[in-house]
Amino acid sequence: MRRLLARTLLLLLVVSGSALAQKRGDRSLITRADIDEGASGMLTAQDAIQRLRPNWLRPPLGRNSAAGMMGDGNAKSNEAIIYIDDVRQPNLESLRTVALDKVVSMKYLDQNRAVQMLGPGHEAGSIQVTTVNKR
Repeated sequence: MRRLLARTLLLLLVVSGSALAQKRGDRSLITRADIDEGASGMLTAQDAIQRLRPNWLRPPLGRNSAAGMMGDGNAKSNEAIIYIDDVRQPNLESLRTVALDKVVSMKYLDQNRAVQMLGPGHEAGSIQVTTVNKR
């Protein structure tokens, strides 16, 4: 009985440890814990992205956007489209208006996922910010 309990406990520790490692290794997500760990000097969502995931702010190499052809005049074709609490924003500068203490999480969708989930005009990807206001 003790061996079974010990094996079960060991398995539980291994599974929970690998889940935590996988979550921390997710480069398409910035969690509240990530923000709290690296918060020194960061005030806005843009500050956090620039420090923690700067590649989100650069367009993918070798990809051309069809945003202009799709009639999307609000965003530059080489910028990720920003959504704050599921509301589309006009440009990357919108990230400067989000106080970091209000951010719950931020997620990056690459070109393929963004176009598949959100439609044409997201060829440079999408950054989705969830704040405490949404909850």
